[in-house]
Amino acid sequence: MNDRNKQIGLKIKIARIIAKIDQEELAKRIGVEPVTVSRMESGSRNITAVEIEKLSKALNRPLSYFYEGKEEEYQKADNLRVNFKDLDSKDLEAIERVVSQIREIKREKEEPEEDSGEKRGRI
Repeated sequence: MNDRNKQIGLKIKIARIIAKIDQEELAKRIGVEPVTVSRMESGSRNITAVEIEKLSKALNRPLSYFYEGKEEEYQKADNLRVNFKDLDSKDLEAIERVVSQIREIKREKEEPEEDSGEKRGRI
């Protein structure tokens, strides 16, 4: 079992949990036995390029999700998704409003100030 297999296996497991499917369902979608999915997720089995392609489609993830070294970024995004999955629609809407406000503040900071008096009264 090598580190790369473990890394890909963890990504498979996270994506499967976010997709709210069990190992049996994922196995059906990619045409393998559930024990094979378990071995993939644990990192104890090498995964072929063809299987990665099937996993990509079944889990609605880009191929790069499995290969790129942006583990921290994906991990943060996946952690957010896992933490938010049990929230109701009102909570999610409130979070979306906060995120929109943060983005607007960032945009305002990035825009060059042509007329400094113009922005003072906006907030």
